[in-house]
Amino acid sequence: MKEQILIAVDCGKANSKGLAKWKGRTYTTTFPTRMQQVKRFGVEIQPNSYLVEYKGDEFLLGEMVSESYSDFNLTKNSLIHKVAIYTAITNLLLKANAPSYVDIRLAINVPISAYKDKIQKENFKSMIENENRTIHLIVNGKAFSIDLSDVTIAFEGMGEVYAKPEKYRKGYTTVIDVGGLNCTYCQFKGVQPMVNTMISSDLGVKILLGKIGKAINERYGLSVSSDDLEHVLRSGYFASKGEIFEDSKVFIEELKYDHLQQIVQFAKSRGYTFNMSEIHFVGGGSITLRRYIKQLFPHAVIIDNPLYSNCLSFLKILEVKYA
Repeated sequence: MKEQILIAVDCGKANSKGLAKWKGRTYTTTFPTRMQQVKRFGVEIQPNSYLVEYKGDEFLLGEMVSESYSDFNLTKNSLIHKVAIYTAITNLLLKANAPSYVDIRLAINVPISAYKDKIQKENFKSMIENENRTIHLIVNGKAFSIDLSDVTIAFEGMGEVYAKPEKYRKGYTTVIDVGGLNCTYCQFKGVQPMVNTMISSDLGVKILLGKIGKAINERYGLSVSSDDLEHVLRSGYFASKGEIFEDSKVFIEELKYDHLQQIVQFAKSRGYTFNMSEIHFVGGGSITLRRYIKQLFPHAVIIDNPLYSNCLSFLKILEVKYA
């Protein structure tokens, strides 16, 4: 029997995250889900960036790519997600120093709406498996040939429920996954997702960035780029020509609070009461909104290292499936 490596990839609109388990050790990777097609690219590749040759085309992924090359489509059935997932796999294979003949057991996620649709789920699975054909690509000058079959499809918004089933088996848990473009909600009875609660909204962090950009334009008459807005959100203020606009510190925080209120109101409009349930926030957006999550939900849990919480559940599913 061939050796197996377990790989879980959560390819989001903001970041691609991956975990691999090989010979008792766990390996991680994360990079921005931004991709730009290039030709005869000669610039030295910087850390957390990848030059990928796939099907005769060249693509640059990761930190070196502008935020304007992010994918703003709701679907993940796209070239950018396909190449990002393959890149995450090759990066994990390298980190684990796994042999080329190893069996790759892969779990990936789709938006919760696609997960509930049998046809959409099968189409995405077929795309990632490359219709059972060997996948050939070159990443940062190193050639890979990988085969993917029996790919496990998971859904966004699992959090760590399946990673720690003994912790969640007896109670109710509401998981709110604040991603790049979407915000996903799911309530679990023990470890069973309640289908009627599996919903999503377009209230991810990139939508918040758009609100901040609009406010800057209206207040100061200045236009800002997607990359500017990333810096604004990280810094907590807006500056132009070296001048920090002090009042921007206030309205940026107000917009964050308002955005979280919208996330909560959307859930309530779809039947969520937040009663008799633990509230867990996951995803990179929960880091951005942490301050106000703690104000609205003082007893909510913001999962440690929320970027990888979904991947930890995917990995556990693989461990059980291929035990």
